[in-house]
Amino acid sequence: MVLTVLLAFCPMHRAPDEVIQYVEEHTAQISTIKGTRHVKPFQNEVDYWEKSIAQISELCDGLFNVQRQWLYMEGIFTSDDVQRQLSRETTEFKYINMIWQDEIIAKIRENSNALYVATKLNLFDKIQSLLKYLENIQKKMEDYLETKRAIFPRFYFISNEELVEILSLSRQPDLIQIHLKKLFDNIKYLRLVIKKTILANGIQSNEDEQINLISTLSLEGNVENWLKDLEIKMQITVREYLKNSLSALKLQLKKRDKWIKDWPSQCCVTASEIEWTSATTKALLTCQADGSLKPLKKLFRTQIKILDRYSNMSRLSLDKILRLRVIGVITKEVHGRDIIERLIKTQTMDIQSFEWQMQLRFYWERHEHNEDCIIRQTITRFTYNYEYLGCTSRLVISPLTDRCYITLTTALHLFRGGSSNGPAGTGKTETIKDLGKNFAIYVVVQNCSESLDYKSMGKMFSGFAQSGTWGCFDEFNRINVEVLSVVAQQIHSILTALSLKQKRFVFEGKEISLLPQVGIFITMNPGYAGRTELPDNLKSMFRPVSMIVPDSIYIAENFLFSEGFQNTRNLARKVYTLYQLSTQQLSKQDHYDFGLRSLTAVLRYAGEKKRINLKMTDNEVLLLSMLDMNAPKMTAQDLPLFKNILEDLFPGIDIPKIDYSKLIEAIEYEMNVHHLQITPTSIEKVIQLYETHHSRHSVMLVGKTLSGKTTTWKLFKYALITLNKQGFSEYNKVMEYLINPKAVSLGELYGQFNLATNEWNDGILSMIMRQVCADEKPDEKLILFDSPVDTSWIESMNSLMDDNKLLTLANGERISMSSQVTLLFETEDLSTASPATVSRAGIVYCDYEKLRWKPYLDSWLKQKTSQDLQTEIFNCVTKYLEPVMKYKHMHCKELVPIHELNGIVSLTKLFDTFWYLNEIQTQLNENETISGRLIEMWFVFCLIWSIAASVNDEGRKKIDIFFRETEGTFPNKDTVFEFYVDTNNQTWIHWEEQLKEGWIYNSE
Repeated sequence: MVLTVLLAFCPMHRAPDEVIQYVEEHTAQISTIKGTRHVKPFQNEVDYWEKSIAQISELCDGLFNVQRQWLYMEGIFTSDDVQRQLSRETTEFKYINMIWQDEIIAKIRENSNALYVATKLNLFDKIQSLLKYLENIQKKMEDYLETKRAIFPRFYFISNEELVEILSLSRQPDLIQIHLKKLFDNIKYLRLVIKKTILANGIQSNEDEQINLISTLSLEGNVENWLKDLEIKMQITVREYLKNSLSALKLQLKKRDKWIKDWPSQCCVTASEIEWTSATTKALLTCQADGSLKPLKKLFRTQIKILDRYSNMSRLSLDKILRLRVIGVITKEVHGRDIIERLIKTQTMDIQSFEWQMQLRFYWERHEHNEDCIIRQTITRFTYNYEYLGCTSRLVISPLTDRCYITLTTALHLFRGGSSNGPAGTGKTETIKDLGKNFAIYVVVQNCSESLDYKSMGKMFSGFAQSGTWGCFDEFNRINVEVLSVVAQQIHSILTALSLKQKRFVFEGKEISLLPQVGIFITMNPGYAGRTELPDNLKSMFRPVSMIVPDSIYIAENFLFSEGFQNTRNLARKVYTLYQLSTQQLSKQDHYDFGLRSLTAVLRYAGEKKRINLKMTDNEVLLLSMLDMNAPKMTAQDLPLFKNILEDLFPGIDIPKIDYSKLIEAIEYEMNVHHLQITPTSIEKVIQLYETHHSRHSVMLVGKTLSGKTTTWKLFKYALITLNKQGFSEYNKVMEYLINPKAVSLGELYGQFNLATNEWNDGILSMIMRQVCADEKPDEKLILFDSPVDTSWIESMNSLMDDNKLLTLANGERISMSSQVTLLFETEDLSTASPATVSRAGIVYCDYEKLRWKPYLDSWLKQKTSQDLQTEIFNCVTKYLEPVMKYKHMHCKELVPIHELNGIVSLTKLFDTFWYLNEIQTQLNENETISGRLIEMWFVFCLIWSIAASVNDEGRKKIDIFFRETEGTFPNKDTVFEFYVDTNNQTWIHWEEQLKEGWIYNSE
């Protein structure tokens, strides 16, 4: 028995699976041999091979373990900072590296036979020694990274690889800037001043809002130290800005439109809330003293005036940052108006009444040595955390949101987590995030999946506890139940330490610090496929809140008001009614979504249209927006009904026309270039894709095969490139990145750890996302997913497709999606997608019934050089093609159903093939007259063997009868499938006549 296995250890970048497979096979063979009764004469040889194979197996395991740790260490010890901090371990690693390269790998290269390496080279002891060294170094390395994370705990929210990269750039702080948005809520860049040392004197958000730091920050020294200093300085700066903006507001109460221009968005919103709380408290105290509601009614009128001033301001031409600032303040002031109105209706005149205590209230309070913003709700009290939030949008606060806030703040007060449950699009994650914005605290959103393990979760929990941030685990019940049981213990240890008010506690065997503002929240979609039931001990740690039916009318009214619309209550009811009637009266399609996400997308789009089309009335803008955002996803049957509903809601209002002349010209030009028929449907779909991609960063092209999906996005791309070349700056170049998610595993798509090397291997999507999001050029980037959409791969993208725009990976890395990137999905239907996925994307439905096969046939005919030929073929199409297709559909069954257009494509290709094969085209080029009869015969022959060829035996008999009635020149015997065209005689000849004389069928 000979073991012919070559051990290809070099290069050692992956596990040699072939060797492992051979070892397993030979081990099984040896076991079988040992079990036979004839083994005794060969016992010594069998024992030898058993021992040898065991040695090979041990050698493989040892080599793989050394390789895994060696590769991991090699990447880390290239950092100057690591070499400086771990000088002893660096020396040890250099020694290990020498042994590994010179005494192990070199010997394996000399003779790579597995048996020889395992039994003759005596490497096992050296490998075990290296493993001990490496394990010791790795422990020191982990301890080293832990010391960095202990100083700046937000390092727990990034992967080890990213942390090592940051540490290696400690002498180049300008290159660390790209990592800031992963460590802070909304810091994109630091404003640097380069003198003798590198200093930072300001912060810039993702929206390009800038604030000056209270004092300059030195970026010298260890990166973890100056990042910690940045966090502290950021909080001091925001506190100072808030204090000064509040003082300025008290002096400019009647000039708020001027005041709002001078202060950061976050300070404007919070200062307005503090002032509102103060004014309402005074009014309630006066009401209690006077026994009258007049002070509250006076305050209500004042609040109306404040809102009118801001609303008038929002109708002006404002820059992006100021508009976001105004909208944020309006959102809060509208909520304040509604609370005052509710207090009046309930005749509340006591600040101790629950109607007032249940509100989220902001106070500016002075302490012995400090001043702070304090937040109260019911029995709870929290300190504002002063995380810089930038100029982000704020959530509309509805009665449902208020109730959710009460549950979540009470959960924090009772040292519990918060659990938000409900279907897709009800605002579960956004409510938690907005509560975090109210508290000015960093909220880390993690999109959960089956790939999350207890180690990754423990790392994040440790980061939350030490940094005092909030964690929001989206789709928490997608985590495997085995992991959840460990997670329950991890959460329990944190919550117990909080309840005991400990400043330090033991977490997973290590003592770590604990900041009291930490919060743990989860969201769940009960009842969806692939969801896990939470263990009871885990459930008990969270206070649940159910979010089933959002207050859509209230949210719509607030959105419209903040966008500068008038008569918002009436308009909001129209929008809500449209969506309700659409849900009830339109057909049930998998790609239809008329939920809250769709509604808010329409209202945002309406705000943009209102600013662009100043001459349109509010009704016209809203009518146009609802049509633009919903018509693209309608089927041909539903669109007329949808338009009728719109006409009933907006009687007498004509749909405004938008000028797309430049875009249409570019589309038509590209269609001519690519030999496509210019049809209204094709142009309409490209324009719909253009509009949808501007309002949603995730778009789905849905439609049957050959309905024009690929053509639509390609024309969109070509048209925008053409317009950009012509100098129209509003149109950018387009680059596409094509992925077929179903052709790869989840690990290959999103990334995975290599079990042999412990290295993180980027997935296709994570690699593309990192590349395109780092590119800040204005070019449009389309990441195109061309495959069926199902929960197995797309659910892990939920946080990327929604407003978080964040791809979370299993190694802890978080990739933020830039504004130039669009996710484009091309799929036949959404029957296997969850409502959570459908609600996150804009839909463009390519209806085959609107296009069908005539444009393709027209393009094919146009390629024929002879006008006579075109005429003859057109006559054949009229005489044969449509009747055959109709007859087959009504009377025949197909063995393998073929798509209508596929049949037409087969017909045209067959015709072209036989046309050239029989040199008919050559005769035509030589100006010889081609008989119309010959063209007709070839067309019929190709029709029989394309569209009619897929029917079963019974269908063939029916097709035979049909053709004989239509084309009466077929011979009487057999069926039309047995005849071929004789070009010379222009007659039908039997296939047998094509065979050579004496031909015999070979049955073998």
